[in-house]
Amino acid sequence: MILSIFLPNFGCKSRCIFCNQYAMTGEKMPTKKELINTLSFFLNKSPEEIAFYGGTFTAIPLEKQKELIALVRKFYPDTPIRISTRPDELDYENLKFLKQNNVKTVEIGIQSMFDDVLSTANRGHSRKDNLNAVNLLKEFGFEISAHLMIGLLNDNITKDLLSMQELLNLGVKLFRIHPTIIFKNTELEKLYLEGKYNPLSLDEAVNIASEMLLLIYQYKAKVIRLGYFVPENQKNQIVAGPYHPSFGDMTKSKAMNKIITRLNIKKVKYPKKFESWFNSYDNKQLEIEKYLSESNEIFFDNLSLKEASKRSFRRELLD
Repeated sequence: MILSIFLPNFGCKSRCIFCNQYAMTGEKMPTKKELINTLSFFLNKSPEEIAFYGGTFTAIPLEKQKELIALVRKFYPDTPIRISTRPDELDYENLKFLKQNNVKTVEIGIQSMFDDVLSTANRGHSRKDNLNAVNLLKEFGFEISAHLMIGLLNDNITKDLLSMQELLNLGVKLFRIHPTIIFKNTELEKLYLEGKYNPLSLDEAVNIASEMLLLIYQYKAKVIRLGYFVPENQKNQIVAGPYHPSFGDMTKSKAMNKIITRLNIKKVKYPKKFESWFNSYDNKQLEIEKYLSESNEIFFDNLSLKEASKRSFRRELLD
């Protein structure tokens, strides 16, 4: 269990064309009293981590960072902390402070490793900043989670896969993959209404994200989030785009389908926790033998998930 504390746009010095934190989450900046109430409420649930999401944590004034972390330490002295931030808002002294205060994981909004995609999204950072951020975080020994987006302006499946490949080569093992959704009161909404931006369809987004999964599985990396979680009362804030509440399950099922059909697999074995990957969406109709296994591993005939992903991945997409 991760206890998430949302600091919407706190520390952000500019606004990306796709971003409206209130529309996405319905969250507002918590008061100190609200933070204390939240932290105390979950004491008996023993969260494994405390996370600060929604803003650029390392761009918050250092005194405020210290105040927030001290508050967490008061209630959870030994619980690891994770933060989200931007690649261009990391420096040696700040990371030294975070490392000394039990921050374990740093989630960075990479979005893309291509400057033209970053520029049109008004990210305000470059591919070089992305590289510097990953290398600096590795130097300090932080666990790194990279956020990537698909379907931005100037983006395509090859850029998405090359971005993923470069980060995997750098040793990143955790990822979030978000299809670009158009929310109300964003610059992207304006471009969409003017006919200057066309979002991915749901099928296109699932296809791209599932190819990214086949690449990730080859490195035994993990995706900790596929798609946006949008609270029910905020769904009216979505203007257009490939939003689906089960985007993650759809993508994982599609990746399994690609392995099975591309390699002509006859038999699969999987633990019960992955059963939905093989028995939902188009996979219900697959004429293969399916077995539940006591193992934690998935096998396609006699191939591991890593090997099956490697053999089925369309490497020509990287060219």
